[in-house]
Amino acid sequence: MGVIKPPWVSQKWFRQCPFNYCDHFGDKQRLATICKICQEELDYLARCKKEGKGPYDMRNVFKEIGDNLAKTMILIREEAQRMGIDLNNLDDDYEKPPSAKKYPIYKLVTKYADHVEKTMNNISEVPIDADMELLKNAMDVFSHSRHYIIAKIARALSSRWYEEQDSEGDTEDYKTSALFAYMAIERNSRAALALSRHKPLSDLKQKYLRFAKLSIELTEIIKREFFPKYKQSYREFGTEEYDQIFKN
Repeated sequence: MGVIKPPWVSQKWFRQCPFNYCDHFGDKQRLATICKICQEELDYLARCKKEGKGPYDMRNVFKEIGDNLAKTMILIREEAQRMGIDLNNLDDDYEKPPSAKKYPIYKLVTKYADHVEKTMNNISEVPIDADMELLKNAMDVFSHSRHYIIAKIARALSSRWYEEQDSEGDTEDYKTSALFAYMAIERNSRAALALSRHKPLSDLKQKYLRFAKLSIELTEIIKREFFPKYKQSYREFGTEEYDQIFKN
């Protein structure tokens, strides 16, 4: 997906914080031009390279997370002080949203994520004449969606619950979270169809077609559940290399 402006978000708000509408998947150099989170990731990788550190060494990862958390807490405390909120004396007696696990759509997405993993396993051994760029891009798409869609649907369900409790708090955040999951699954369908058309993978053609069909069916369920009134017409930024290779 990269960056996208949902139809329910105003152009003014989108321009103020485009990084809120980025899933950090795609061409990071391009995404970093408008997404500060992608830029921070690139800065971290460059810093590790300069210092001779492994960017994926868990000691370095946890240190980076700790530093970022400390910065975030400072910003939260400053904003709370500005708003007159005492963070040390908050009311803990508030209603929490139901567990996402109780919702049928969450269960569907969780089962679908297992299918994603099975599809990824099918790509682990391929013929020598297979298109490696196609396989790499398909694996990128599937691996990105595997846990991402579960988290986004859980967020959509909890956000919708909060908005239903607060008649004045209609930010439509839940629609955006659901849209991110929708688009990740829709891209899975295109990747699966591209794999089904690839002759060296003909033995797996039916499996890829079934997975593509399952993906399309799930996007329709998500659409009906979270944003039935909106047409899915959108422009993506930063994911052109994936869109081109999965083109029909």
